[in-house]
Amino acid sequence: MKKTDSEETADLNALAEMVGIQYPIRLSPELSELLKPNEFLTDLGIKFSDRINVIFSILKGSLITKNSGQEETIPKGGIVIPIPIVKGPYIREEMVSVRAEFTDDGGKAEILLTAILETE
Repeated sequence: MKKTDSEETADLNALAEMVGIQYPIRLSPELSELLKPNEFLTDLGIKFSDRINVIFSILKGSLITKNSGQEETIPKGGIVIPIPIVKGPYIREEMVSVRAEFTDDGGKAEILLTAILETE
């Protein structure tokens, strides 16, 4: 059974909270596709949730405190997180760069994660 967008968002936010990220998270469609393992890799035990947890852990370590308080934020200009992603069916790793930016659209503060796609 395929999850709806709102269910996937709730799952992402629950994972982010477990790591200690206080803001809602939104993934770009391109990044979401890059992180989803194909059937071959899923059979080997590679999971989307494990990949996103790696990104969240790095993101949490990159957050800075705001105004000498307990609230954390992303540095101005965002951050870039390079991570290796295993592709299949030929097991090889590709480096993927993920940009994390703080957005405040319409008063709703969130962290947007996007893939930085290579242009050839």
